[in-house]
Amino acid sequence: MSERNGFLMKAIGICVLALGLLLVGFQLVGDGFESLETIFVKVETPTTYRFDKYAQLLKEFVKESSVDYANLKKSPLLKESLKEIAHISPAKMLDEKERLCYWLNVYNLIVIKEVADRFPISDLKALGNDPTRRKFTVGGDKMSMQMVQMEKLQPLFNDNFPEEIFLMCGGAMGHPAILDHPVVPDRMDKDMKEAAYKWVCDPGNVQFDKYKSRLDIGPFLQWHQGLFEKRYGTPIEFVMSFLNPEAQETIGNVTVIKGFGLPFNWTVNDLELKRRIEKARAEKEKQLNPG
Repeated sequence: MSERNGFLMKAIGICVLALGLLLVGFQLVGDGFESLETIFVKVETPTTYRFDKYAQLLKEFVKESSVDYANLKKSPLLKESLKEIAHISPAKMLDEKERLCYWLNVYNLIVIKEVADRFPISDLKALGNDPTRRKFTVGGDKMSMQMVQMEKLQPLFNDNFPEEIFLMCGGAMGHPAILDHPVVPDRMDKDMKEAAYKWVCDPGNVQFDKYKSRLDIGPFLQWHQGLFEKRYGTPIEFVMSFLNPEAQETIGNVTVIKGFGLPFNWTVNDLELKRRIEKARAEKEKQLNPG
């Protein structure tokens, strides 16, 4: 009996080992196919570039600062937009704004692709480890969403202009809203200021309760607070810069509690989902205030 048990234990061990080797093999094969894919991509290195297919995608499927994912999934524009970023490299883009715009557009497009592939998810956390695991061809290289953010975007953000962070759209309602056009140098300053103002004015991101003497901010600014130190000191001072003088004086009072007390809204920035949420909110307010 003991010999039989020993045999079974050895058999199980061999099976586990074989399964592990098989999984490693699949990973190596997958990595090999990814490497081969990049070999056959014809890479261009312009000094400036405008993503035409991506511009069409945004124009057609971004409405009310949200993405119409249900219809986007049926469109060939997503695949065509990914082909654009696959063969265009920023290697010869010497202007920092050009490079920043390039990587912002790449990042935002990859986010849209990640969500579209998993749609109809309603919570961005349903992406799991896709933002770090999945890689896309960008300028002939393989990059994940996280790699683009950490290795390309973060070094380019200028702490003299922290509003740039509001052009990086992470796919959830707690992130800055997606633009209906690509980020380009000529209108970047205007777009980032408007995007920052829009984020601050959203009650899901910033709330002031005068009865409790509390100013609460969403954690998005806390995650990037280093960008705000040079020009504003803290993200809270940045938020207060949007207020009128009277409101600044009220909230600036030492008795007012200020902090990052709001939870992050992980709801996917889907158009239909947003409309349902806003409709439910309006109906609730109507019930509370029937007059």
